[in-house]
Amino acid sequence: MPLWFVRFVSLVFLWCYASLGEAASLEKISVAAQRVLDLVEWIEIPAGEFLMGSGPEEIAALTSEANFRGAMVDRHTFEAEIPSHKVVLQAYSISRHEITNAQYKLFIENTRRPKPRGNQGEDIWQDEKFANPELPVVGVTWFDAQAFAEWIGSSLPTEAQWERVARGKHRTDYPWGDDLPRARQHANFARRHDCPTPVGQFPAGSTTEGVEDMAGNVWEWCLDEYDATFYQNRPGQDPINLRYRDVLRPRVIRGGAWDSGRIFLRSALRFKFFPLDSSHSIGFRIVRPAARIPN
Repeated sequence: MPLWFVRFVSLVFLWCYASLGEAASLEKISVAAQRVLDLVEWIEIPAGEFLMGSGPEEIAALTSEANFRGAMVDRHTFEAEIPSHKVVLQAYSISRHEITNAQYKLFIENTRRPKPRGNQGEDIWQDEKFANPELPVVGVTWFDAQAFAEWIGSSLPTEAQWERVARGKHRTDYPWGDDLPRARQHANFARRHDCPTPVGQFPAGSTTEGVEDMAGNVWEWCLDEYDATFYQNRPGQDPINLRYRDVLRPRVIRGGAWDSGRIFLRSALRFKFFPLDSSHSIGFRIVRPAARIPN
């Protein structure tokens, strides 16, 4: 089946689904969706204020390090983190782990959504490196990930929600703190395993609140569109940047992956990917209550 046709069908499905209004409440979801929901372990994040983004001095230091190490990331990427600003979030819960193949399989069996696929449209589960039920699902577009989330009455996390969890109350560089990443201890990165690892394999890399794998393993889709200047508007209360039906604007991905270098694992780093594309290194986690998506 041509890749363009798969993407077109996926997009039409999501538009029809969105036209029904907000995601179903937990009381109204299907029996199959409830089965999946029962497999999700939630971590509660209290309401409050946190400091998001980075300051000019931090950006200068990061640029110097990237140049020294020959990392394939330029100053403009880091500058998208400017300025550091206060954000207030309402209470929410986030999945302890990234959504797994086992959970996603139940979704596609009950919705007829296409299987996860690589960047050439191939069935990614045909490769045993990506097919284990306990692995985080990859090969899903932003629309696939958000459709799964809505199916069980949740949503993808906003950028602000994601960064609040990854950096914690004390604004650390990485989910576990400020220590540099160690491949045997904190995360799966730099192709040490040359593929994703099952969720929850690096407890020493978890956040202080117990959320795991927020650095390395797979990049994670966020709800927001990517805008390098979004922070400059200083959005302060539950910020979200999304024009729901715009398929041309890239979406935010966070956290780095199994094939990423150390510098991509920083919790403040903002990266982007087009919402109709899929990759062997991008998955997602979910939050509830579902974010209110602007019309």
